[in-house]
Amino acid sequence: MAQKFQNYIDGLWRDSSDSKTFENRNPANWGDIIGSFPLSTQEDVDKAANSASVAFKSWRLIPAPARGEICRKA
Repeated sequence: MAQKFQNYIDGLWRDSSDSKTFENRNPANWGDIIGSFPLSTQEDVDKAANSASVAFKSWRLIPAPARGEICRKA
């Protein structure tokens, strides 16, 4: 069974707001399904952008070396 992926919005993993998905397949082996991904809506994009805008207000205050270390760990 293919792995099901979700959107990461506002600190939570979420399905698309209308629950639609699409399959991504390996182009070298079309029978190999990489996973099922959310078919994100404009509402999902707006939520993600608004969440990122709010998060940036505190993220920008973290010194660059510390931000880099956080990204490296991720």
